[in-house]
Amino acid sequence: MSSGLYIHIPFCNSRCPYCDFAFVVRKNHLAERYISAVITELQNQIESFETPPIFNTVYFGGGTPSAISPVELSRILQNVQSAPNAEITVEANPNDLIHFEALYKLGVNRLCLGVQAFTDRALKALGRLHNTAQAIDALDTARKVGFKNIGLDLIFSAPEQTLEEWEYTLNKAIEYNPEHISVYGLTIEPETNFARRLKKEQLNLPTETDQADMYMYAIDQLETAGYEHYEISNFAKPGFASRHNLSYWQEQPYLGIGLSAHSFYNNRRAWNVRDLITYMKRIETTGSALEEEETISPTDHQLERLMLGLRQRRGVDANMLNNHKIREQYTQLSDRQLLQKIDNRICLTRQGLLLADLVCTELAKGL
Repeated sequence: MSSGLYIHIPFCNSRCPYCDFAFVVRKNHLAERYISAVITELQNQIESFETPPIFNTVYFGGGTPSAISPVELSRILQNVQSAPNAEITVEANPNDLIHFEALYKLGVNRLCLGVQAFTDRALKALGRLHNTAQAIDALDTARKVGFKNIGLDLIFSAPEQTLEEWEYTLNKAIEYNPEHISVYGLTIEPETNFARRLKKEQLNLPTETDQADMYMYAIDQLETAGYEHYEISNFAKPGFASRHNLSYWQEQPYLGIGLSAHSFYNNRRAWNVRDLITYMKRIETTGSALEEEETISPTDHQLERLMLGLRQRRGVDANMLNNHKIREQYTQLSDRQLLQKIDNRICLTRQGLLLADLVCTELAKGL
């Protein structure tokens, strides 16, 4: 069986004020113990399959995988049976560039850099530890050590960010010609530093109009530069779309290992506990850190296929319009110029991209 493998590395060197992922700060002394637990969980999961899976993609996410020694990551890879042409991705921060060469020599063939911005003001506002010079140095280093598939993560609508500042960041990113660029609008998640500051009216964010302008500028500039807009937030040079993320959006099976990691196999979804110490103790005593699992009902499956499909620019099969309730919802959304039909596919329009969650919710009412 072929599938994807996600491995969560929760260690970070700082707490970004917008982040609500499962991460820990100043706990790197637990890395060796954690990796041992990850390996135990991985081995146990693989043994539970009648036929051991062969992984087409391996993705180290976090947290910050590059914050720990590549030697620790290599311990995991030694226990992974991957396909000969597997896409192996590691998320990295620019200030961890001393590890890039070692990662490349381990067989990592895709590096995803959390650059976020190319102006020091925006980086400081986002609570990042690196500056613009370090981001550029990281890009140069990644190329020099051999990486031919580099992705950049960028955030628009940072506190006090102007359209001109965003244009500079985006054009600087294009100048360095990475194979993949992700652009994410800043979202204020509950229980984060930014959420608390916003509640106290201490966070000055761009207006909704400015945020929309930033996103549309990114689409126009990136497509002009030769990037394919294949998912709402993701752009890639031809042939360089993230194979791992596509497996999520196209409902292919994947195994998640580590703190808070999710898995999807045989129409079932499962996820691990979110607390680091609890995770390690559970693995060490029972071999599993499962928090909960569920079987996907036919209705939920249809809903997920719709939501995940519309996130992709290719959209979903127009045969769903055979359902008259879906057709009614589609007609209303099409009249509002939020959905369109292209080559027997239903896709978000340019305006629909700005209201994707709303469009998906409205269309799903027909299920």
